[in-house]
Amino acid sequence: MVLERSVEDLISEIQYKAKITRGVADRTVRDWFTKGVKAPDLSREGVVTELYLVYLPFWRFVAQGKAVACGYSEYTEKTGNVIRNIFEELIDEEFIWTECACDTGKCGITKLWLDPGGEVPYVRGSVVSMDAGGSAIEASKRGREEVHRMIKEAAAKRIQVLTLEKTFLIPKVFELVYAPVWIAHYSYKGGDYTAIVDGVRGEVLGGTAPNNLTARTRMMILTFTAGGIMIGSSIAMLIHPGPYQISELFQIILLLLGIAMCMAAYPAFKEGRTFVSSGSMQHILALSPATRVPKQLTDNEILNHESTLLKCPVCGEVVEQPWGEVVSACKKCHHLLDVTANTVKLVPYDVAKPDLLARTAMKGMDPEYIPFWKFEVDFNVTDRLAGGETKTGLPDISGKRSYYICAADIPRYVSEPWEIDLTIRNPEIVEDFAGREGTYLTILMNQNTARKLTEFLYLRYETEKPGILQVLRYNFQVDNARILYIPYYKEKTSYIPGI
Repeated sequence: MVLERSVEDLISEIQYKAKITRGVADRTVRDWFTKGVKAPDLSREGVVTELYLVYLPFWRFVAQGKAVACGYSEYTEKTGNVIRNIFEELIDEEFIWTECACDTGKCGITKLWLDPGGEVPYVRGSVVSMDAGGSAIEASKRGREEVHRMIKEAAAKRIQVLTLEKTFLIPKVFELVYAPVWIAHYSYKGGDYTAIVDGVRGEVLGGTAPNNLTARTRMMILTFTAGGIMIGSSIAMLIHPGPYQISELFQIILLLLGIAMCMAAYPAFKEGRTFVSSGSMQHILALSPATRVPKQLTDNEILNHESTLLKCPVCGEVVEQPWGEVVSACKKCHHLLDVTANTVKLVPYDVAKPDLLARTAMKGMDPEYIPFWKFEVDFNVTDRLAGGETKTGLPDISGKRSYYICAADIPRYVSEPWEIDLTIRNPEIVEDFAGREGTYLTILMNQNTARKLTEFLYLRYETEKPGILQVLRYNFQVDNARILYIPYYKEKTSYIPGI
């Protein structure tokens, strides 16, 4: 898990390597000529006039989505009996949002079609690429909003009526990804057309081609025939109802559908000069290679990154401005700083001393100090309703207590049991204010994200209790954020707490 972070005015840029050669791309396009409702002689008469490789930029935002959704769905039996099923959904999975970062988005390519994996760093000037435009800040906001929408959609998939819904996300990566495509321009009987081939998998992503006139004529005749039958049938039923009683509304709808089909048939025949693969590509001939130039900042980005000089509140050292929020140590005074686009806040921290039992059991081993956000939280539950058997021996973590959220690059399936354990038992910690020698893991989760996860930690704990949660109303307050480095002894792939 690598959380979203970057420094200065740079966005992480990576690229997929092109695996398809020019010859393979040419054969793929010619094979595509023979498929679909294209002109039957396209494979013979079509002439590829230009074939080149270009890299298209895409924004990609990856986040771990978390949600708790409760509610019910109903359906009515033939007898009139209403059956209600209650659900309790817990979402904890990765979501990916992508968006084309150049003008080709208007030509039909709007999302990245390649999954993460196998990318290499992008070196400016090493390949021909389209220029990335738009605001990175705005793209990041759109990504977050879209991921929240995906999380809600996944959480409420089986639920008709929601009685409880809370969504959260942990940003992982926000980057600019360059994907290779082969652009083929070809001519056919005086017309110019284009095809786009995936440079990694060798599949045709889309393009334009001359239509099969015979097939289009047949389709027009069939459409006119179907529309005429609908119109005639509806008029006949209106004049002569016959032995079967059919509602007038149905007859009117049938008449209107018949008229619409007849009105659409000829214009579709007249304008359907080209076959458009993928259904949305227009003006695709505008695609042309452009040498990559350094990305220019927008007014909004300049305002947020260059007009404000960020300094350490303790020693006055100038602090680099990141794109995402990040916690890092001041290079001069070594205090922890929570840095955003326009503010720097001092983060208090403590180092927990390994207890005597841990030092004795793990004698000769040095612990790793894993950072946790420690919050003083007051959860006040005002209403709770759950269906089914709800008896439990689990302790209650509502009320006033300390909550712990792991801030290191530790998989969530490993760190979440630690968070629950520390939050339940609230151990008495001996703090070493002077610090201790050892390995200190990097803090990769900012305070804002950690604060939200305190709420999810409580909700997840409640959903794991017996019964199916339906209603949970509460008030909560989070105070006194600080970093606590807790010692853990690592044995092979497992961790043993030192407190």
